[in-house]
Amino acid sequence: AYVAELPWDAARPETVVITCVDGRWYRHFQEFVRVHLDSGSCTDFMAVPGGIEPITLADDVPKDFNFFRRRLESLVAAHGTRRIVVIAHQDCAWYRARLGGVSADDLRARQIADVRRAAAWLRTRFDGVAVQPYFARLSGTNPEKVIFDAL
Repeated sequence: AYVAELPWDAARPETVVITCVDGRWYRHFQEFVRVHLDSGSCTDFMAVPGGIEPITLADDVPKDFNFFRRRLESLVAAHGTRRIVVIAHQDCAWYRARLGGVSADDLRARQIADVRRAAAWLRTRFDGVAVQPYFARLSGTNPEKVIFDAL
């Protein structure tokens, strides 16, 4: 059996971060939340392909919406969440597959619109919980860096 080096911390996280599952971005998400947003080393993460997209599907795919909604509501209630951070990222394979042959600019615009729409729903649903939406993108430099734009 493997024994983790980190000591156990029984305190419940005050922040939940909703992201896509794309592993290329995950360490950057974690650094951003820990360092820039000062969430510390203990943060809840909800990750599904497409990130926040299920919250935008109440009318189109209510089963996906309700699955995600129920779990988020339970998490927020059980952990006493005070902040929800939503991060979408550039070149999301889930969005690209769902939207077909759209341009990179159109893909980004759709993702940002979905994040803003979902953030509005989250603010309505979770009164008193701060909601912070972001879009993560590549810098276009060499070496590439990840930039997080507040929405």
